[in-house]
Amino acid sequence: MEASVDANIWMENGNIIETIRRKVAKHPLLKHPILAQLESGMIDIEQLKTIHLEYRHAIVQLFTDALLMAQFQTRQLEPRLPPGSKQAPRFLLTLNILDEFGFTPDVGATGYYTGSPIYAHYPLFEKVLDSLDITASARELYHPSESAQTLNNYLTASFGHYQEVVILLAVAEQQVITFSAALREALKVHGFDVSKGYYHVHGTSDSKETNAADDDHQDDLWLALQQAVLPEDWENLQQKADTYLDLWHTFWDCHTLHVETVHAQTA
Repeated sequence: MEASVDANIWMENGNIIETIRRKVAKHPLLKHPILAQLESGMIDIEQLKTIHLEYRHAIVQLFTDALLMAQFQTRQLEPRLPPGSKQAPRFLLTLNILDEFGFTPDVGATGYYTGSPIYAHYPLFEKVLDSLDITASARELYHPSESAQTLNNYLTASFGHYQEVVILLAVAEQQVITFSAALREALKVHGFDVSKGYYHVHGTSDSKETNAADDDHQDDLWLALQQAVLPEDWENLQQKADTYLDLWHTFWDCHTLHVETVHAQTA
């Protein structure tokens, strides 16, 4: 990918990406008050059910759609970049997609890829809803909040623009890393088994509690951007990332216990 672009642009993009990543890391979303509430068990089961239905609509159902659209839209790199330039980012995006679809990094007895769609992340999330006793009809009839719908619409609107969908996916991975850990703890506190399933495959590659690689996938998305972006594109992309972070912050605001509620629960 580096060889496919001007050396100065590659270096400049790398510097800008580091600046954006530091800004993402300092966003209030990543220290949202609900994180402590989830981890301490303050969020009760009924509220956890609502959160999971909301989260399902906001990101889980369309995450692989976004990855596949990003992979398709690498076609926008050509003919601006040399022929075949789209293949390297497609390779990186495929690693993320294989993970999402239930493949495992191994070779079976027949010398072929291992895995099963029953381990795909979306079906695993549906099993979390099963464990929460959320029926199929409850899922079908659920009306997402305005905040969840706005997040869904914002990501979907990026599908036709390679750079935009990639930067939103990079931000989404950070959100997933941060909030999956808290949601895992919330379920564990309430007696749910999180040693396998959806929450076991979400988090960072260095976690001892999970078999996850969201940090690696995030790094790959930023590398794809480093190849794809021209200097004049960054202002728009920074604004997209900022807006998406703010929308996620608003989403979690909607599910945060207020001081009065906390006092009532502990009285």
